Amino acid sequence: MRFWQNPEFVRHVRAELRTPRAFTMAAVTLVICALVGFACWGTANNVPEFFRFFHYWVIGIQFCVLGLWCASACGQAIARERELKTFDFLRTTRLTAWDLTVGKIFGAPIMAYFVVGCSLPVSIVTGILAGVSLRALAGFYLLTLVYVLFVSTVALWGSMLAEKSNALVALLVFLAPVAIGMPFAFSPFSGFSALDPFNTIRSLYGAQPGVRTIPPSVSGFNVPYLPLSLFLYVAFGAWFALMLVRNLKKERDQICLLSHWQAIGFVAFLNLLYFAFLNPKFLGPERFLDFTAQEASAIAVAVNSALLFLMGIALIGSREKLKVWWRKRAAGTASYLSGEGIVWPWLVIGAVVAFAFLAAEALSLQRWVPLANWRLGFEAVAFLNLLVFVVRDVMFLQWCTLTRMKRPLFKGFLYLWLYYAAAGIVASVLALASKTTGDLLLGLFTPWQLVAHEGATLSAMYPVYIGMLLQVAVTAFLLSAINRRLSHPAVLVAATAS
Repeated sequence: MRFWQNPEFVRHVRAELRTPRAFTMAAVTLVICALVGFACWGTANNVPEFFRFFHYWVIGIQFCVLGLWCASACGQAIARERELKTFDFLRTTRLTAWDLTVGKIFGAPIMAYFVVGCSLPVSIVTGILAGVSLRALAGFYLLTLVYVLFVSTVALWGSMLAEKSNALVALLVFLAPVAIGMPFAFSPFSGFSALDPFNTIRSLYGAQPGVRTIPPSVSGFNVPYLPLSLFLYVAFGAWFALMLVRNLKKERDQICLLSHWQAIGFVAFLNLLYFAFLNPKFLGPERFLDFTAQEASAIAVAVNSALLFLMGIALIGSREKLKVWWRKRAAGTASYLSGEGIVWPWLVIGAVVAFAFLAAEALSLQRWVPLANWRLGFEAVAFLNLLVFVVRDVMFLQWCTLTRMKRPLFKGFLYLWLYYAAAGIVASVLALASKTTGDLLLGLFTPWQLVAHEGATLSAMYPVYIGMLLQVAVTAFLLSAINRRLSHPAVLVAATAS
């Protein structure tokens, strides 16, 4: 089905683009363009400068208005349906989740596309008269289209998860790629700076990059901003679209963003990007950034640990699904690695995949960096230590979902935060009297001992090994508690005649 024939898209077009409203918005758009032109005429010194100023202002307004409007419209599309009590119509319609997703992404902000379309002749004509190449104009509008579709997809994903609509989300979604990409402009991972669309726009128009800017690269080879930006927006947008299609017709408490194997694939995808964007030239002897292979591996371990924790939270299913899995497993029709079962085996698989990427990167870059510089043995122990705590914390959160807590994940997260805060404070206080005692407590009850003593030898880290064994025992206790709760028979209340 072509998107312009999509019933959801047609519904939005008929509601938003009624003839009187469309003519009004077109007139307002042209008036605004005229006012911008008069303002530029008053500040320009000559005619070419006037067209250049006019063009820059118009495309800047187009980009910001279209991005913010799309983020706002899609960011309220599903949450607003819940507030109006019309969400059940989406769940029961014959349209598939994909049809609804496409219809809302293109249809909800249709007025924004119409407004930009009305101003499009002005921006193209002024660009040509200002001497802008057709290649730059085509690149800008291709980038704008792909970027706003990416923003619309992320905003619609957020609306699916939100309980109530919030207009502030539009600004956050629009600026998030800018905030993420900007710090990478001067780093060994400069490829991630292509997430910032303004870097790409500056490169299209031939603007000089900043002093503290490194060209984006993939595996050490410089790549133009435009194709890299388009790839990142399409790739990440595809993951968010997958989550939407899986869950658009589900209630909030039944949402499971990705299947277990899809989550493993997402971990692999992010690791592939991390090591592809790591420029090996900055790790060699001629590097000009104070960055080493050990730091690259330490960052990979830390980021993957956080990613595995988020993955574990995302894979925690509802209490009902877990009980159904338990009964199927007891009957011999479901395995322990089922997509609806306990989460911890998938965290271990994800960790193995992530560390395999790190080891493969270290082996492939031996001509740039000696293998010993990566300290793979130390990072393997550090990753294992963090994984043990991640598994324990996720199992605790999964146990919380089986209790009678209201908002169990939120309260469980608060309990974990309180636990780590208390352990850190007690260890710090004891370290004032005896550093050995403080380090022992830190190694037993937190994963930060190896982080705090990154230069220490593995043989001196006995508190870490004891702590891992202790946390494995705690995890086993949590698994036993989960099994006991799942094995409770359903309580049936018999109806008695009065």
